[in-house]
Amino acid sequence: MEVVEAPWLGRKFIWVRLNGTSRSKLDRFLLSPEWLDKWPASTQINLPRNFSDHCPILLRSISVDWGPKPFKILDCWLSDKSFKETVHNCWSSNQQSGWGGYVLKEKIKRLKQRLKFWNKESYGDTYKKVKKIEDELNKVEEDLIQRQLSNQEEMKRRQLQEALWVAAQAHESLLRQKARSRWVKQGDCNSRYFHLMMNANRRHNSLKGAMIDGTWIDDPYKVKEEVRSFFSQRFQEADEHRPRLDGICFQSISQQHNDMLIARFQEEEVKQAI
Repeated sequence: MEVVEAPWLGRKFIWVRLNGTSRSKLDRFLLSPEWLDKWPASTQINLPRNFSDHCPILLRSISVDWGPKPFKILDCWLSDKSFKETVHNCWSSNQQSGWGGYVLKEKIKRLKQRLKFWNKESYGDTYKKVKKIEDELNKVEEDLIQRQLSNQEEMKRRQLQEALWVAAQAHESLLRQKARSRWVKQGDCNSRYFHLMMNANRRHNSLKGAMIDGTWIDDPYKVKEEVRSFFSQRFQEADEHRPRLDGICFQSISQQHNDMLIARFQEEEVKQAI
């Protein structure tokens, strides 16, 4: 029936035998793709029970702002001529002073902002671009029914056909990348399938909250602080006093032996080894 189970929050079992010997998850919400397109952040959470042996289930959809999303390069950008020009102009226009690592970081940061602006103002929405070209092409072909097209109009029709093919390929590439289905052959477009995969990846990768000290927390600030504290303790050095090797002389090879080790293999040496 093409329905999927909404992500769970809270306890894993919703039914408990009165004597506590058995537990199970019997009830659940199954959602259609149309529902997930309209409310992609839908989740189901188990509520506390009272006299009943079943826990009530609450279906909710709350969009929580967890901060800025990571920047990603789209594959369809690489086939656009203005993309390389934008990258080249942004990378070579401003000269940043400082040490190498800082210069690289600042250039990448500036390039990211420039590509975001280029994608919004110049490249545009791939789906809207396809629909716009389709409408223009259909309008030209409607005129073809009533009269003979001029050479200029015929050239425009061919250009629209080429532009439609390029825009459609870019849109399919975007769907494939978002769906992360590498095994699908190039050109085998199934928009419904890709949209289902995109929604599934979005549900799987979305962060709903975290269990902190036995309590479910969905406040972004508290969850971020708990993640930061966890990794700070994880990578904190317990013993700050490390043994030093100052003054100890280690045996080393000569420069001649070092040159022999890093030298390229000779063809005669390879033949002898074989």
